[in-house]
Amino acid sequence: MMSLCAQGETKLPVSLEEMLRLEKGEILLNGSIDGAQSGMVEGRILIKSPPDRVWNVVVNPLEFANKIQKHLREVRVVRENPKTSVLDCQVEVLSFLPRINYVVESFYDPCRKIDFRRVGGSLKECRGYWLLEPADNGRHTLVTYAMYIDPGFFVPQWIMKAGLRRELPQTLNGIKQRVGEIEMQTASAPAHSHS
Repeated sequence: MMSLCAQGETKLPVSLEEMLRLEKGEILLNGSIDGAQSGMVEGRILIKSPPDRVWNVVVNPLEFANKIQKHLREVRVVRENPKTSVLDCQVEVLSFLPRINYVVESFYDPCRKIDFRRVGGSLKECRGYWLLEPADNGRHTLVTYAMYIDPGFFVPQWIMKAGLRRELPQTLNGIKQRVGEIEMQTASAPAHSHS
């Protein structure tokens, strides 16, 4: 199968120590989770699959709803083309609270980056990006997920930090797990013979 992603590898934005931690399966967290003031939080994971396979999961909103992000209850595609999409999302933070709605517009640099930003809904601000970088000569992918959220109402910082400490690793591990599931399904599918 021909890869749709460029196979070139750039210098990865992690130190040797961080790369060793990533290779052991650790998730690296940076940003306001650990005290920075920008409000942007970032998580990184190394997935032992090539970027095109990871891209196919990250770019598909249906993979996220109830699979990768358990609290994302509904995703409706408002508009979609190869370069952009607009999604209407319903999130259940806690079962006894009303769902949060937000509309997000995403801009795609295929197999490399997704920039996203809030364009509607109940959140005051939501923006961030997904970055996929080839590692190990394109056999693996360093995935970075960064985001900033301002709900538009007061939430104690300790609650925001606790939520982000849980959310980023769950999302990144969910992607890693889903990519692995798809690869196992593909590997175990019967080969079709052509006579």
